[in-house]
Amino acid sequence: MKRLALAACLLFAVLSPVPALAQGCTQCRDNAASTPPATRRAYRHAILLMGGAGCALFLATLVLLKRQS
Repeated sequence: MKRLALAACLLFAVLSPVPALAQGCTQCRDNAASTPPATRRAYRHAILLMGGAGCALFLATLVLLKRQS
């Protein structure tokens, strides 16, 4: 019975629709398109830096958790 309930929950989670919030992406793209090329380059650089910082934080957390276990 527990397996059936778990399977039903997983099926519901997989098939439930996720709301699409594309408006923010469109506004950001429009704002970035109206900036000078130097600012767009700075945005691209900042995106890479923020992604790298997030990855580093995630990996550091994994290392710390692995040392504790």
